[in-house]
Amino acid sequence: MLVYDQYIYPEKPDNDDDIVVFHSGFCSTSPNYSYGKDTRDYYLIHFVTRGKGTYRVGQRIFHLSANDGFLITPGATIVHTADKKEPWDLCWVAFFGRRAAALLEKAGLDEEHLIFHYDKDDFLETCIKNIYNESRTGKNIASITGYFYLFAGRLIELHEEKEKKEPDIVSFSRFDDAVIYIRRNIRSRITIENLANYMRLDTSQVYRIFKKNTGMSPQCFITRMRMEKACEMLEKTDLPVKEIAEWMDYEYQSHFTKQFRKETGLSPSEYRERIADKKKP
Repeated sequence: MLVYDQYIYPEKPDNDDDIVVFHSGFCSTSPNYSYGKDTRDYYLIHFVTRGKGTYRVGQRIFHLSANDGFLITPGATIVHTADKKEPWDLCWVAFFGRRAAALLEKAGLDEEHLIFHYDKDDFLETCIKNIYNESRTGKNIASITGYFYLFAGRLIELHEEKEKKEPDIVSFSRFDDAVIYIRRNIRSRITIENLANYMRLDTSQVYRIFKKNTGMSPQCFITRMRMEKACEMLEKTDLPVKEIAEWMDYEYQSHFTKQFRKETGLSPSEYRERIADKKKP
């Protein structure tokens, strides 16, 4: 395996400039080569120039190939692994600074949007190679920073072009998307892990999204929606409570009744009787 990683500074400098490029490099990996499980206090962008591999962040796994790129954010614990048959070649640039997060945001990249694809030309790879070469020779910081801004500028252009091409697409928030998923799978006992896998987030992120939007944990919200569906079935159908419990994937009717009473203050039979009384003339 070949690795070339050129540091501009022997250690991360105490610098509050808008952008500080820390190091850059490229490698040709061996099959199944894996790197990560550590954290860093700066940003890293990797770009795949050949082959395939996976990028894992928490519970999310991204399958990437040539012309895909991925962002590593400060504090994130990640693992990236080369494919066993077509191991990838990567190039990368590490950076930090006051303007780093804002630049990435303009490029459509953040903790929830870590992947991009660029296949127009070799511009991104060339920028990184220029940063690497300058870091090995003159270490002209102005030139290095200039190459980085060209790199970031192309990512911003890519994102803006994508936004223009999709002006009419309805955009759902992650919470709205999760609610749709729950409704589609209302008969099943959905776990927070199920939601996290569907949303491509880790469980702590899912928890924060639900607390922010509902004030409840994901599991409490799912239970609330399932009991609302049970109320609807009790009101609009003549199905026995036992069959409704089975339809809702409860192994025992007693468990269903206990959960229903906890949510509504009534047993399923009492709820049905109350609805019937309200309908009487």
